[in-house]
Amino acid sequence: MTREPGWRAAVRWAIPASEWMPQWRILIRRDAVAAIAVWAVLVPQAMAYATLAGVPPVYGLYAAVSGLLVYGLLGTSRQLNVGPSSGVAVMTAAAVAPLAAGDPARYLALSAGLALVTGLILVAGGLARLGFVAEFLARPVLVGYFIGLALTIIVGQLPALLGIPGSSGGFFEKLWDLVGDLGQIDSWTAFVGCASLALVLGLHRVAPRVPGALVAVIAGVGASRVLDLGAHDVALLGPIPSSLPELGLPDIPLADFQRILWSAAGVALLAYAESIAAARSFAVANGYEVHANRELVALGAANVGAGLSQGFPIDASASRTTVGDSMGQRSQLAGLINAVLVVGAILLLTGFFADLPAATLAAIVIAAVLPLVRRKELQRLWRLDVVDFALAVLCLLGVLFAGVLGGMVIAVIASLAALVYRSFTPHVAVLGRLRGGEEGDEDYGFRDLSRHPDGETYPGLVIFRFDQEIFFANATMFRDHIRELVARAEPPVRTVIVDASAVTHVDTTGLDMIGELQRELTQQGVELVFARLKGPVHDVLELAKAAGAVAPFRRFPTLRSAVADFLGES
Repeated sequence: MTREPGWRAAVRWAIPASEWMPQWRILIRRDAVAAIAVWAVLVPQAMAYATLAGVPPVYGLYAAVSGLLVYGLLGTSRQLNVGPSSGVAVMTAAAVAPLAAGDPARYLALSAGLALVTGLILVAGGLARLGFVAEFLARPVLVGYFIGLALTIIVGQLPALLGIPGSSGGFFEKLWDLVGDLGQIDSWTAFVGCASLALVLGLHRVAPRVPGALVAVIAGVGASRVLDLGAHDVALLGPIPSSLPELGLPDIPLADFQRILWSAAGVALLAYAESIAAARSFAVANGYEVHANRELVALGAANVGAGLSQGFPIDASASRTTVGDSMGQRSQLAGLINAVLVVGAILLLTGFFADLPAATLAAIVIAAVLPLVRRKELQRLWRLDVVDFALAVLCLLGVLFAGVLGGMVIAVIASLAALVYRSFTPHVAVLGRLRGGEEGDEDYGFRDLSRHPDGETYPGLVIFRFDQEIFFANATMFRDHIRELVARAEPPVRTVIVDASAVTHVDTTGLDMIGELQRELTQQGVELVFARLKGPVHDVLELAKAAGAVAPFRRFPTLRSAVADFLGES
């Protein structure tokens, strides 16, 4: 078997597109069809999400081209569509608006700078092999975050949909102003906006493969020209540049890069969490694997490209990826074709979009984020795990009260708090022995007495199982549980057997706590022994014994042998 040259393997690793490029003639038919289908959804969405980010619609197309080209070459997912998205667009506006102070040119530069810094953070994370960081955002946390995000977007878009004055501030301030301004609804704008929303949602229900957003755009432009909506005070997009962006670094001072650093970290975390979740989902469905660290680099490079081409931060779109997958997309050749189509739209179709009602764009945004309001998912969490439900609700309220950036901070803190909470309150059990177990199991018959109250116990013996590593967050709990069992036992306890089969690690705090517990129990005439220790845990305890942190202890390979030893001494 001939070995692949080292340089070719390096190219294959660095540029995953090199794997499918030799097969482009085979792939092009399906991928071209998928590219056209995705393009029909992407163009109106990109312009709509640009308005969410606070920049002119054409900048959404600029960002889309970068995402499609760069990720198409560097990404390991064959289906993922990277470009403007609702969540990252709103986070962009939240980060940039306070710094821009109403200056449009500065706003554009800061948006591009945010994309550049976000990209550099992602690339650095990929090179440092930090692909696991997305796991710190628990799924219930993301459910709550995206529901709050969707509600924030909807309330922010309703003024444009209904033709009433917009307002600034947080979610509840905008909602209050919206309710107060309902008497000022512009009938023409509201008709166009509501009709566009009904059209998009209706097509999604009755003909899901039809690009409802593009149909709404065409219908909106047609209605604008036929009915002269501009003369009826319906806001239109107006002239849109039909030229490609100038490439270069954003024109902002170094101090501004420092000001957006923390916002960029939040955007990077959300963008990667969304993207890797979608990439893994479609990879499983299509029978291949994606590489987390290379995905970080690819997504980061796409954002760097967006920043250098006057765009704003981008990430994966699950909805557009679904469209491509349903049309048979087999590689990122579809993304590259899509990029060419978007460039064509910039050069040839921007004049057409000038008569598009802003209410239609608002309708497209609202229709796109409505699926994020996952009411049934909240109900499922309530039925399955109250703690997870509480996390989701906490993050939902965090977004509504603290905004999208503050909500992201709350989401990260809540995820870490949930991890610590579950580690702080592990499952513990007092074991008894059931009769008639399977002889093949060396520890047959030892079960949790709370579930099997008929289990046999032994006077003077407690068998205690701790289902978690013993570390700083739960070491005191480990000690206190055993203290309580010894204190209330009748007759008095002579031996405590710790079933350590589920203990995977003991840190220094845990070792110190075990040493304190040993001394207390010894003074009471109680021996603490261990059974079923894992190798690494045994090694740590031996090191602690040699260092004097714990006293010498006896250990047994099975619970049966530990119990037999106790009964032999009794």
